[in-house]
Amino acid sequence: MNKKSLLKSHWGFDAFKPLQEQIIDSVLTNNDIIALLPTGGGKSICYQIPALMKEGFVLVISPLIALMEDQVKGLKSIGIKSMYFESNPNSMSLSHQLDNAIYGNYKVVYVSPERFCNPFFIEQIKNASISLIAVDEAHCISEWGHDFRPSYRKINSLRTYLPEVPILALTASATPEVKKDIETQLALKNPSYFQDSLDRPNIAYNFLNSKDKFITTLKLLDENIGSSIIYCNSRKQTQLLSNFINQNKHKASYFHGSLLPFEKKERLKGWQEGRITNMIATNAFGMGIDKSDVRTVIHFSLPESIENYYQEIGRAGRDGDPANTFLLFYKEDFIELKKRILDQFPNEHELKGTYKNLCNFLQIAYGEGQETTYSLDLIEFCKRYQTSEKKLYQCLVQFEKTGILSWHSSKTKRFRIKSKSNPERALQFIKSETTSARVIEYLMRHYPRFFNKSIGVSAQTICSSLKISSKRFSAALKQLEQENLINYTDSSANIYLSFQVPREDQYTLQPVKDLIQSLKSQKLKKFNALIDLISNDLKCRRCLLLGYFGEDSRSNCLECSSTLCESNDKEIQKLRTKAIELLKMKPHSIQELKQKLYFKSQPLEIFFSELINKQKISKNPEHKYYWINE
Repeated sequence: MNKKSLLKSHWGFDAFKPLQEQIIDSVLTNNDIIALLPTGGGKSICYQIPALMKEGFVLVISPLIALMEDQVKGLKSIGIKSMYFESNPNSMSLSHQLDNAIYGNYKVVYVSPERFCNPFFIEQIKNASISLIAVDEAHCISEWGHDFRPSYRKINSLRTYLPEVPILALTASATPEVKKDIETQLALKNPSYFQDSLDRPNIAYNFLNSKDKFITTLKLLDENIGSSIIYCNSRKQTQLLSNFINQNKHKASYFHGSLLPFEKKERLKGWQEGRITNMIATNAFGMGIDKSDVRTVIHFSLPESIENYYQEIGRAGRDGDPANTFLLFYKEDFIELKKRILDQFPNEHELKGTYKNLCNFLQIAYGEGQETTYSLDLIEFCKRYQTSEKKLYQCLVQFEKTGILSWHSSKTKRFRIKSKSNPERALQFIKSETTSARVIEYLMRHYPRFFNKSIGVSAQTICSSLKISSKRFSAALKQLEQENLINYTDSSANIYLSFQVPREDQYTLQPVKDLIQSLKSQKLKKFNALIDLISNDLKCRRCLLLGYFGEDSRSNCLECSSTLCESNDKEIQKLRTKAIELLKMKPHSIQELKQKLYFKSQPLEIFFSELINKQKISKNPEHKYYWINE
């Protein structure tokens, strides 16, 4: 089948999105390629269709396990055989997975960049029939990128062993420095460049100085009808804002990483179907979100960088119809954001302590641990070493970036259970022969120290053994707690750690320290660029945004909230009419009017001077303007 037939038969599309067909044609002629397609531009089809047209399989390097899982699930649903490399102890061995990839007639195979730190993996995979190497989120290979991962720099080892296999580097956005770095670090040979314009002419960029963001957000929702996303930087903030919006006659829900999978699924479905109009979310909301008619995106909190900002506003107006984006800021936000950025990085003492404690907790001796996967009880570890989950995760992120280890959370729901009874009372309760009785009997039989210490249990294991649903298991735990037989807590307790290098405390950590210093420097540069975009009211925001990514804009947008893109006469007249209506209702200061109407102060101040001269308005002792009754 040709590429258009495949597009129709597997994906149901009649036509390609911009640049997709040209990229596919270039892949089919074995060129190295750097492709920059905006969020929603259909990057994955650029390697999935060639995978069906060429012998062998496409090897896709992707940074996120969750994204790999989603991609594999989606491909299988349309009849394309695909897989990804897993690394938890319950999955098949790496050797077995490699055999599957090499001999299993797969068309698309996903792998994390950390695998290229493993010589055994490289030695085996180089013997596979690989038709194309696709590097997703390719900006991660660059120190100038907004999510630099040093393990990406190991990918070019494939170029040594597979010099004739073309490489397709994909990303949504990249500055000129990042594009140059991608070409150099992947050792691309005369790569073809495909870059769709980052300009979204249907989107208006607004930056509003707001002290009371709750009221401002409500006003924006009143004036901008349709589906919206509102980004916050904390889980608590999403809940508070969602409650506030619902109390003020708008339909809203919140979304963050700590929600249970079924909660995320229900809320996403409600928002996509329009039953929920406004989604209040952390940046955990967005990956894989495909809703074309989002009319408004509001940044209640500052994003960390221009790259993050561009990616998040890119979820507005994908249907091509006009959409508005608003970034709300106040002077204290800049201080808070800088602190938040720097607090992401553990200090040297925390790095040393966490690495040493992990090795001791998992009983890894000096010189050992390499190519071994361990299951870590998160709660027990944090309790023993009196550390927080947040600090542990911060260290794990940096360890993973430098190739010391890879890690991911357990897919299995876990509980931490502590007995509050003695064996005699528990045995008496078992006679009731209820589901709760069967659960506590299972705990007594399989955990000899159940009555002496708290235990971590897998819900999936117990449900499978007792042949009960997870819902019945949860209900049983609640009953046991009500009967004062146990205490229990939900837990994401187990995470899996796969160590890539042997334990050498002093030498192992030096690259991590160097990386953190480099990352801090780059993060602060990006912070300063974001502040300049927000604060520079003398230049068109669209021009500034495109210029940051190395793209020239031919003209000012005449829509953003800069003084250079002033409102037209019709908009000014509309503003004046609304201002007069408000003054007739009650006195207002310029600041209060600005808060309600979202305008630049100068045009209204000139207008008010005219009205004062005509004796239409006056100012009271509180410096508020009011309408003079005729």
